[in-house]
Amino acid sequence: MADIIISNNDLKDPSIDDMINLQKSLQPQGGEKVEDVKTPFYLNPIFYYAVAAALAGLSIWAICEPYIDDTVPDTNNIPFVGDYLLFGPVAGALSLALGIVYGLSNRNLKQAAFCGVVGLGIGLLATMLTTIVADILFGITQNVAVATINVPPGGFKEGEFPFKGISFFILMCGRGIAWSIISMGSGLGLGIALKSKKLTLNGLVGGMIGGLLGGLFFDPIGRFLVPPHSDAWMSRFVGFLAVCTFVGLFIGFFENISKEAWFQMVKGPLAGKHFIIFKNPMRIGSSPKSDIYLFKDPDVAPTHATVVKSGARYMLQDENSEKGVFVNGRKVEKHVLQPSDTVTIGETVLRYHEKQRGS
Repeated sequence: MADIIISNNDLKDPSIDDMINLQKSLQPQGGEKVEDVKTPFYLNPIFYYAVAAALAGLSIWAICEPYIDDTVPDTNNIPFVGDYLLFGPVAGALSLALGIVYGLSNRNLKQAAFCGVVGLGIGLLATMLTTIVADILFGITQNVAVATINVPPGGFKEGEFPFKGISFFILMCGRGIAWSIISMGSGLGLGIALKSKKLTLNGLVGGMIGGLLGGLFFDPIGRFLVPPHSDAWMSRFVGFLAVCTFVGLFIGFFENISKEAWFQMVKGPLAGKHFIIFKNPMRIGSSPKSDIYLFKDPDVAPTHATVVKSGARYMLQDENSEKGVFVNGRKVEKHVLQPSDTVTIGETVLRYHEKQRGS
């Protein structure tokens, strides 16, 4: 075997240090053992998104309902405008609530305010387009439903609901599809605010599925629980609540199942909470602008460390912090994260997890 010759230039090459650090990071290390903790239900995104979304739906219903009169025909309304004045506030409030609760779950008031405001704007803007699409699709399904109605020889009695059987099912589906289109805009704001494609996609898919399921509640309530020619407040109350709650539930659900790599705080003020690695790079520090915000810890620098994707792995880097970054009890500058690695930054301890990779 030939001798390996290392020149003086090789010793001065900074890439050699990087390679050595990477090699060391792949070796198992000792360190203080920290027990796993369970995630409290209130730190699960399925819970806090659903609660925030439900409150948004109830708030918009309470604000809008006094101004809705079902006894007045809509013949004087400008096409799409009347619907936008209803759909826009729902989507905007829903997106606002999701952004705020995301920041509050991290105890980051600045992040809550920023994500909420961006979410509100995105929700209102997106609904300007989705209202048009939703109205067109609902109009088509409504015409199909009318075409399937079997009109009795003497016609319908006054106040009789004409949609029954297959026609009623088509009408329900059409309204569900319309709310699915409307709700897709409400799920985009958080991902756009955080500049994350993953969160944007989760919001899009979760919003559409949640809106579809929630939209199916409107017509059954109006058909079976509301007397003919009466105010449909109950239908809107249940419908708004169902749409918003389902949107929050499914956005949280897809956030949970789509995560590939994440930290769990096992020691610190948010013990049990999962911090999903949702963009590249991700910053960890005491600054409210950090993606993982470690607050009220004097040993944590504003940008203490970053997580960078390196090929199929994630690398943790110390950003020249004064107190350093420790992985499994050893101080590191760069470290390729391995499942179950324990990361200590200041007084906070995080455990790294990732989905099992296919063989």
